[in-house]
Amino acid sequence: MPTYVCYLPRDRFSQDQKHQIADAITFRHSEATGAPSYFVQVVIEEARADRYLGGEHTSDHIWVRGDIRAGRTEEQRTGMMTKMMQDISLVTSVRQENVWIYLCNLDPTDMIEYGHVLPAPGREEAWFEGLPGSVRTYLAKLGTIKANFKL
Repeated sequence: MPTYVCYLPRDRFSQDQKHQIADAITFRHSEATGAPSYFVQVVIEEARADRYLGGEHTSDHIWVRGDIRAGRTEEQRTGMMTKMMQDISLVTSVRQENVWIYLCNLDPTDMIEYGHVLPAPGREEAWFEGLPGSVRTYLAKLGTIKANFKL
């Protein structure tokens, strides 16, 4: 499950804006990778600490860290980050140059979801078939079936 943690300045954005940020990140990840949107996890974290750049206090930056499964092309990653940056800037009115996004590519063997280490790209179907029936049933309720399962 790709996980994005979005660090926002404290008490600056409404619940609706936070929801729009989560929707934008989810949509852009799914658009670029083909992963179903319900696999994308977005955590909105309001900064509880002061942030400094070059020793100067800053309150007009947004940081997004995304942990994603390795195997996406440079074109996919660059396009996804660029569109996320543009969307977040539009929603928040924070200048694009102040929206920073870091993607961290994790080997599938460095991730466990639903009780199982994730598969290498191209081995998703076998991984899905190896899940317990209760997990496959849960995923089916979210709209996942063998035919459309993709990480």
